[in-house]
Amino acid sequence: MSGPALGVISQAIKLWLKSVCSQLEHLDLKLQGSLWRLLQGHLAGATVHAKGVVFQDLAIDQVEISSEPIDLDVGALLKGQPLQLRQSFAVKGWVQFSESGLTGCLQSPVLADFSAELSSVFLGGQPLERLEIQAGKVLLHSTAATPVPCQCVLEAGELSLRDQHQTLVVPMDPAISLEQLELQAAQLTLRGRSVVSPEAAG
Repeated sequence: MSGPALGVISQAIKLWLKSVCSQLEHLDLKLQGSLWRLLQGHLAGATVHAKGVVFQDLAIDQVEISSEPIDLDVGALLKGQPLQLRQSFAVKGWVQFSESGLTGCLQSPVLADFSAELSSVFLGGQPLERLEIQAGKVLLHSTAATPVPCQCVLEAGELSLRDQHQTLVVPMDPAISLEQLELQAAQLTLRGRSVVSPEAAG
């Protein structure tokens, strides 16, 4: 699929993605569908791979998502207006967090309430200094000499931290449904799906 219309659509989607992210170091966008359908405002789908993303104060190391068909107002785009969706569409994919990225997330204002609860539940009221990711578990470091080990658990779409005594659910956007969790040395990968609504794109 090629042509000036595709360039306009691709650029508009890239601009929209950059507008909703406070940081976006690398972005690779692929659009699927016929040029004729595109001119009618129908994309068969899109695939996005990005690195170095900061979205709503969440520092994401890498993300890759693919979408279901997308209906958009191509007439408005061709007139130079911002991206406008005609209806919601589903996306699925994965996000990968580094230790430093997750630590930054937990210390950001948007997660202040959760961080205070984490400190109270697992760290005896001491603030989290950093989070360490190991295969199968995470270690919560504070000013205490010994880090606190926790399991990172995914059940019924909910992500939670758990030690021998207590469980703390991680707050999530209700539009996101998590399906798989993978912990490797210094990396956390989450797979799932979400819904992008016209309101979110506005």
